[in-house]
Amino acid sequence: MLRLVFALFFSLLPAVLWAEKVALVIGNERYQNVTPLANPGRDAEAVSAALSKQGFDVVKATDLTRSALYNTLREFRDRADRADVAMVYYAGHGIEVGGQNFLIPVDARLSDERDADLEMIGMDVVLRQLSGAKKLKMVVLDACRDNPFVQKMQRENRGRNIGQGLAIVSNAEAATLIAYAAAAGEVTPDGPAGHNSPFTSAFLKALDLPPADVRILLGAVRDELNRTVPGAVPFVYSSLGAEQVVINPNSTKPEPPVPVTTEKPVVHDEEQMLRDYAMAEFSGSVETWDAFLETHAAQSSQLLYLLAQRTRAQLAGQKIAALPPQTGTAERATDPAPVTTSVAPPAGEQQQAAVQIPAIPVPEPQPAPQPQAPALSRDELKRAVQAALKDRGCYRSSVDGIWGRGSLAALVRFNEAAGTDLHLDSNADAEVFAAVLEEVEQSEEVICAAAQPTPKPARKTTTARKPSTTSTATVQQAAPDPTPPKPAVKSGAPTCRPKYGTLYGSDGSLSVGLPICR
Repeated sequence: MLRLVFALFFSLLPAVLWAEKVALVIGNERYQNVTPLANPGRDAEAVSAALSKQGFDVVKATDLTRSALYNTLREFRDRADRADVAMVYYAGHGIEVGGQNFLIPVDARLSDERDADLEMIGMDVVLRQLSGAKKLKMVVLDACRDNPFVQKMQRENRGRNIGQGLAIVSNAEAATLIAYAAAAGEVTPDGPAGHNSPFTSAFLKALDLPPADVRILLGAVRDELNRTVPGAVPFVYSSLGAEQVVINPNSTKPEPPVPVTTEKPVVHDEEQMLRDYAMAEFSGSVETWDAFLETHAAQSSQLLYLLAQRTRAQLAGQKIAALPPQTGTAERATDPAPVTTSVAPPAGEQQQAAVQIPAIPVPEPQPAPQPQAPALSRDELKRAVQAALKDRGCYRSSVDGIWGRGSLAALVRFNEAAGTDLHLDSNADAEVFAAVLEEVEQSEEVICAAAQPTPKPARKTTTARKPSTTSTATVQQAAPDPTPPKPAVKSGAPTCRPKYGTLYGSDGSLSVGLPICR
């Protein structure tokens, strides 16, 4: 029961107590001592309707005298103290005196600049009435019009400290935003009669945009005003923090754009095709050529495409030919025999129906691709040849990649043990070193003989006898080593083994990469 009473009580409270956003919209156009303005009343009407649409609790007032303006601000202060957002929108005459901004009531006379505090309402007074708002205190001044009060006081030499337009505000408290229709010291036109002022028109359009932070909304006002009044730049003072404040939450949210899927046009780039062809040719793999053919399928009539097809077919044939032969005695049938299944017919029928189900061919397992050894550099090949010769007992120094006399002697030992005639000097190309390395590695059974110590010559021995009357000394001298026989000259035509290497001619000339005969 108590809850029901509280609910009924709060439901009967005035709506203003629950208002999150309140606005005071003022339009002063019927000035009593200068020429009236044409549009502030219409501006106040349009802005009031637009703010009400956005959920503001709006108080609209027009043609206010000084006392009426004070009273209106005092009453609006109570609403602002209970709101999150409090706004004052003023359309009419405003003036800057001694760096201070004032709103001009319709009954002001302003014969002297000292009348400012007596006949007008200062901006600081307006801001103090909004100080109770929790999130945003906002003042929008469409008051930068060509001011006849200024012209009058300047003619009478009583307005030395009065400037055009309004002055910059630099002492507002936190969470405050002030927007002027023109930059400080500038004026903006009122617009043709019967219409809204250019600034108000831009403000109304911005309120209809999708919901956005108030600073973004005022940026849209600036862009629209600059479009309609070239050179006009509204001034915005803001002391807002990082929290976003939206004053147009009820605007229509834009529908997400429907994605349009369009096929990308095929671009026949001959230079790109040529580059891709060169890359595929450099790679030399079937997979690379398949990628080339798929990428440039739209250019199948081009010569490069036809060449790529032929190269791919050749590589595929070489790959199949390189496969090892099938092992085992079982023969694979060319066509698998169909499996015949008999199905019993329904009752009353004498024949059996045979249903043939073709056997599913079982794919043969493909051999795993053999990894390709990375290409070795020339220095690496030198060390590899030295290591291979060392494994066979031919090379007796450290593996250092320096192809000198020790390496040449090792190759001679290998030739003697293997019966080959390999020649290789340090200036040979990497291909020659690779060929020699392959030859040495294939001769796994070759082992070079261990180094034999060089025999020392026999010393002469002298036998001395005791001296006698007839003294005779017999000296025994070791027989000289027999001279080794000269190798017999081979008869018949010389046999040639095509080996990679360097052939030294009898005249000292070098021939690289030629067949070496022995």
